[in-house]
Amino acid sequence: MAHRAITTELVPISGLTTAHRAAWRGMRAENPTLASPYFALEFADLIADRRPDAQALVLTRKGRTVGFLPMQLSSLGVARPLGGPLGDHHALITEDDGLDLGAALQNSPVSVFCFHGALVSQPTFAAEASQIEPSWTVDLSQGCDQWLEGRRLADAKAMRNIRARQRKLAESGLEVTYRFDDRRPEALAASFANKREQYRRTNAFDVFIAKWARELINDLFEHQTPQLSGCLSTLEINGQLAAAHFGIRSESVLHYWFPVYWPEYSRFGPGLQLFIEMAREMTTTGIDSIHLGPGDMDFKRKLANASFDIAGGRIERPSMAASLIAAGASMDAFARKLPIGRVSHWPGKALRRLDTLAAAYGI
Repeated sequence: MAHRAITTELVPISGLTTAHRAAWRGMRAENPTLASPYFALEFADLIADRRPDAQALVLTRKGRTVGFLPMQLSSLGVARPLGGPLGDHHALITEDDGLDLGAALQNSPVSVFCFHGALVSQPTFAAEASQIEPSWTVDLSQGCDQWLEGRRLADAKAMRNIRARQRKLAESGLEVTYRFDDRRPEALAASFANKREQYRRTNAFDVFIAKWARELINDLFEHQTPQLSGCLSTLEINGQLAAAHFGIRSESVLHYWFPVYWPEYSRFGPGLQLFIEMAREMTTTGIDSIHLGPGDMDFKRKLANASFDIAGGRIERPSMAASLIAAGASMDAFARKLPIGRVSHWPGKALRRLDTLAAAYGI
């Protein structure tokens, strides 16, 4: 399939050739904006082991592979970022950020590409964005102490509160144990049981509702390479878990993913204390950036000292699937204009929940 000298081929992740794999790794190595572990070929491979709809749109120009768009493609031709509700960041894997994905999709099997968390530094996503927001980061390139001092200057009260809780724990006489890379399967299981309970307690969507998502976490925990590793960090008080975090790391980036704490230890602020210990340890392991992801959350504003923009939107060609999605968006926009208070947001919330469920189950 050709368009403006770009040809496209939809290939299952498991069907990528040796040449494709070498090209993917080479492009990622040459493009510093793709340092996140989300963009490692191994992340795509692990998802493909659990989801048969894991695909890559391979973009070729004059016989040379110039990009890959990893995705999950439904039977209706609706594509979504790889990883469904577990995917915070998404991008074209390419050396050429100026590639026109919209033009390439016009002659592909993809009817609609609904994206979120896409890098605005790639103009093809910026041009089609309906929403742009910052994704927060902690820049540790100057060291942990320099980051902490910068946060103190930016928000002295917040850092005083953190230090007060550190002193409170240190003076409590309790035994405190930090593990940056906790390899105990039972600690992982306890952390995610607590996380799912938190989802139930707060009425948040449980991203582990689908079996493949639970299996992926265990796969990542076992996977340990420089390009992609699952990393469980824990804080124990008197031998009991007080806080934990499971994330994924690449050569230089840790993606902050699933933090959790046990409420009975909340007086010590265990989650923040664990985060600071993690940051201190990371500077000795080659990690110079922690990606916190998007969201207007208090702890992200307090901890972040940098950000990059990500986009949500859709790229489409005329099709039944595109018409249905556009109709849903129009209904949401119409409802928001009605003078009916909070009820005006219900259609949009329902549509977003359905889309999340579709992403989780590959509908």
